[in-house]
Amino acid sequence: MFQLFKVIRVSIYFGTLFLFQNCSSQLPSIWVLRDIQSLDAKVMSTVQWLKIEKSNVKFLDKAIKKKMGVYRKTNFPVYQALEKEIEKINKSLKNIETNLSKQKKIAGQIRRRPKMKVFDNASLNESKTKLFSKKNIGISRSGKSERAIKIINALEENSAGIIFNQQLYNNSLEQLIKIFKKEGYSLIFIREEVKEFAQELKGLMYERSKLDSQLDRLNLKISESLLVSEESSYSKTILNLSQKIEGYGEQMNEFENYVNNLESIAGKECKGLVYVIKNDMKKKYQNKYYNDFLNYQFILKEIPKIVSSI
Repeated sequence: MFQLFKVIRVSIYFGTLFLFQNCSSQLPSIWVLRDIQSLDAKVMSTVQWLKIEKSNVKFLDKAIKKKMGVYRKTNFPVYQALEKEIEKINKSLKNIETNLSKQKKIAGQIRRRPKMKVFDNASLNESKTKLFSKKNIGISRSGKSERAIKIINALEENSAGIIFNQQLYNNSLEQLIKIFKKEGYSLIFIREEVKEFAQELKGLMYERSKLDSQLDRLNLKISESLLVSEESSYSKTILNLSQKIEGYGEQMNEFENYVNNLESIAGKECKGLVYVIKNDMKKKYQNKYYNDFLNYQFILKEIPKIVSSI
């Protein structure tokens, strides 16, 4: 008998902060805070985001340094465009770090003065009902002391600054990608690419899980045939096909493990987590991913055919 396919969980990267464009239909443009715990969660989320993006920028600087030198000599307008976006990126990260530091200090003040009403039931209810409304009114000021209102204003101002600068940061990254694409190159951020691959894998794994009932029935057929006769041609046929399916399962397991470890694999191949490559070229890890992805899709279609033939 073969083991039922094991579904491997896709790695979830904690701390990715969802960004919202500054328009009325896509608020909030400030953090929605219910209590000190929600403030701590936002702070920690932003700390993690900042850590990852600082690392990305470090790899980015290394990846484009050579190209920047070439463009400075051969295509100065492109060099200037790249330099402009790099300056925006660094400025945005610096501003986020400044606002984040302020939020940490405010969180400390609130924690040291638990009797000072900054968050209350009113703000909790408002945050629940207004989270996806067209107007984000933030924390209630009703019945609050002057000091509490000052803290609320600072919390919202700092959080708005963080979100706004994250938007600027992402916009600059997109501009860098567009500039390189226009010059015939792809600027690849491996962490983001792997997240997309993981989402694609998640869809495949869902389709795989839907085969469990068919595999259960196949297991039952194997048991029944072996009880009748282990040497019959029918039993041998079923066992051969079950071994083939088990081999398919191992291939899918290998692909799932590959994707789960792909950030490390790709980083080693590219000697960093950001790189520049010609538009018509692919790295080894990418070719392997796409080939194994297609094989996984083929297997998902092939298994039901095998099961139905028994």
